[in-house]
Amino acid sequence: MSEMITILGKEYQKQGEEYIPILKETPFEKEEGTYRLEMVDQHEMMIPNIQMPIKLDLGKLNSFGRARLKFLKEHKENSYQIMMMEERLMDHLMDIENQVEEFLRQEEGKIMESWGLTLEMKSQDLEKYLKLKKNMDMELQEIAMKEIVLV
Repeated sequence: MSEMITILGKEYQKQGEEYIPILKETPFEKEEGTYRLEMVDQHEMMIPNIQMPIKLDLGKLNSFGRARLKFLKEHKENSYQIMMMEERLMDHLMDIENQVEEFLRQEEGKIMESWGLTLEMKSQDLEKYLKLKKNMDMELQEIAMKEIVLV
């Protein structure tokens, strides 16, 4: 059973021991953050219901996952903090990596064809083929960074 309650001029919906703000003002509240009422030094205080974030296993991340992590920390700090607190950050980073890998897999064949990177070229002029392939790989990685990782 839930009830409406006002604490320090702010309205909450109380469900059991959980207080849900009616007006969501902070990033924490906008991401469905809730509170609990606790006594601290003989005063009632609203304490956010958060868990200590899990540690990230950076060894599982490739360069795209690490770049996304750096981007979130530097440019999307609220999203980074929320995902950390909700233990969704590692899943998000792995999802970004999967998106990049799928993008690279799909686009590589198209670009190889349009650039004339064929088995025939590879057998006739390996050096030229390898240079073009390296350029193509770098180009695809740059596009993936701009369109998937750094957004």
